[in-house]
Amino acid sequence: MRILLASIAVLWLSVSIAALPQSTEKKAPGDDVAETKIPDLKTGPAYKYNPIGKPDPFKPFIEEELSPKKKTESKTLPISPLQREGIINFKLVGISGDDHHRIAIVQDVKGKAYPIFLGTYIGQNGGRVVEILPDRIIIEEKIKVEGKQAKTNRLIVKLRKDEGEE
Repeated sequence: MRILLASIAVLWLSVSIAALPQSTEKKAPGDDVAETKIPDLKTGPAYKYNPIGKPDPFKPFIEEELSPKKKTESKTLPISPLQREGIINFKLVGISGDDHHRIAIVQDVKGKAYPIFLGTYIGQNGGRVVEILPDRIIIEEKIKVEGKQAKTNRLIVKLRKDEGEE
């Protein structure tokens, strides 16, 4: 059995020694350092960016127009129910408050009441409440006349008393 194991060991060593590459170059006695070879890297074609058909990553998503927009006169819809009807369609039904702060109440033809303060817009011609007195409100409208400056028209709406009141 010993002979068999010894013969296997010898055979194995001979095969492993034969598998080692044999160098034909003679090395100097001090050259025990292993040589490392740098493999030749094949360089492929250089990459070039082609921006045609691609979005610009630095361009903002929202484009703002640099030239100022020309103002065109377009009639905008009134924003409050007080501006949908003429001033003559409203009835002044009450005024409350003191000399420093007054509130007026107007009523439309349907019977709906609206509070009025200084600066409230009323009427279809852009009228604005400029003064609230104890018995009336004063409204100013700016009317544009062709070829001339805008004309200011002052309207006075008095507090109407019912027939039974004095």
